[in-house]
Amino acid sequence: MKQFFVYALSVFLLSAMLVSCGKKEEKLTENKEKEKTDTSKKISGGSPGKDLFYMKSAENNIACADCHSDGTNTSNPLTKYFSNIQGASKRTSTFMGKFKGEEVALNAGGATLCWQEYMRMKTPLTPEQIQSLNSYYTSVAGKDSPSEIKYETIALPVKDKAKLKGVQSVIIALKGDAVKGEQTFKNACAFCHGENSTVKKVPSMLEDFEGNVKSITFNVRLGDGAMPFFHAPALSDQDIADVAAYIMQTSSK
Repeated sequence: MKQFFVYALSVFLLSAMLVSCGKKEEKLTENKEKEKTDTSKKISGGSPGKDLFYMKSAENNIACADCHSDGTNTSNPLTKYFSNIQGASKRTSTFMGKFKGEEVALNAGGATLCWQEYMRMKTPLTPEQIQSLNSYYTSVAGKDSPSEIKYETIALPVKDKAKLKGVQSVIIALKGDAVKGEQTFKNACAFCHGENSTVKKVPSMLEDFEGNVKSITFNVRLGDGAMPFFHAPALSDQDIADVAAYIMQTSSK
C-alpha cells in the first residue's frame, strides 16, 4: 500500500510538473508572438509615433526609418530613394494617387501599406497607431514641407506591366558598368541584399527569379512582395543596368 501511495504521489508530481512546463512554454510562445506586433515599447525615447517610425519589424528587421526620412536620419542611404514623412498626413495624395484626400490621414500617409506589405507585420496598424504616426509627421513638418510628392513610376497607382516591357527594352540596350553598379548596389540594395542583411543575399536571391537584366528591371521598377519599387530618376535606367551588371558578375563567381 505504501509503495502504491509513493507511486501515485510520484505520478501526480510528474503530471503537475509537465502541466506547469506546458503552461510556461505556452506563455513564452505567446509573449514572443506579442513582441512581434507590440509597438508600445519605447524604441527612440520619443513620442509613440516616433517609436513606431523607428521600430524594427520582428519579421524582417526593417523599420519605416530605414527607407523614409524624418529630417534627422538622412545618413541612411535608402532615404534618398523614397519620400520623406515630414507633413505626410497633410498631403493631398500619397503613393501617386493611391491614397487621396481623407484617405491619406486614414492610412497614415500610406504607412498602412508599408506596414503589412514591406515590413510584413501580421496585424494591421490600429487607429491609435495611425493617429500616433500622423501626429509625428506633423511634429517634424517644416514650413516648406510639400503638399504632394510626384515622381516618375510605372508601379503606382497600379503596376503597369505593359509599360514595363518598354522600360526593360531600354535598359537591356544599355551597357552596364559593374564597378559603378557595385556602389549603387551598396547604397540602394545592400541593406536587404548585402552580406550582413537579414533578407535575401546576392547571389542566393537569384534563386527566386531569372538572373538577367529583364527580371532585375521587373523587380526594381515594379517591386515584388516585400521589395519596394524604385522610381525614376532616383534610380535611373543606367543605374539599373549597372546594378544588373554587378549582380550577374557577382553571381557568376
